[in-house]
Amino acid sequence: MSCTNQRKEGTSSGQHLSRVLPYTSASKLLWQTAAARHIKARQFRVTDQIYLDIEREDKTIGRIVIGLFGDLAPRAVKNFKVLATKGIKGKSYKGTRFNRIIKRFMIQGGDVVNDDGSGSISIYGETFDDENLDTQHTVAGFVSMANRGKNTNGCQFIITATGTPWLDGLHTVIGKVVEGQNLVHVVEHTPTDGDDRPIQHVYIADSGLVPTPQPYYISDDPYDLWAWIKASAVPLSMSFSILGFFHWMIKKMEI
Repeated sequence: MSCTNQRKEGTSSGQHLSRVLPYTSASKLLWQTAAARHIKARQFRVTDQIYLDIEREDKTIGRIVIGLFGDLAPRAVKNFKVLATKGIKGKSYKGTRFNRIIKRFMIQGGDVVNDDGSGSISIYGETFDDENLDTQHTVAGFVSMANRGKNTNGCQFIITATGTPWLDGLHTVIGKVVEGQNLVHVVEHTPTDGDDRPIQHVYIADSGLVPTPQPYYISDDPYDLWAWIKASAVPLSMSFSILGFFHWMIKKMEI
């Protein structure tokens, strides 16, 4: 299962990133990306949060936290939450690998059936229908269901590494990374073979729910100042405290 195969179609991975844009034209892609950046920033209501603890070659990379859009895609979000926690028939995201990685595009994982990109299962059966295909992949960090065509969602998902407008209207968006987007880019730069399969073993060591006392809103604006302030408030306050301490020490030494 995969999302739109940007390089080639008909590889052995089972599901493909639907049927769009193998290199239609570089200029068209640039135009689409530029146009996406000029779309008014949107607000998304996060109803739940899921964490993915990522390891590569048994070395910890860190934790990615995904804010889920339960109002926009309730069935897909429910399916994702089950797979990230108790699983289906004992099969969950824990221990599964990222089976396809394409730089400047996306990372894909979640095959709890075969762990190679060919499997599909959901709480509704082998596959389930698309939901709310209006949500656009304007920036990095969107989490969408991988599929092999219309209404073929299962267990696999992708996390975008950049704006990917060629996925719009073809993949159900279920959420967005709210913590650890830098780790998505670490995974994105894992060496791969000619079929975009990672040469190193990079996988989800653990997954589960992050307590979310009440819903909150996030933006798809990469230059959202308020979101940046919220994310950096603690590190900045610590930095200013340290600078203040050293300033005080220097003043004391001058006395």
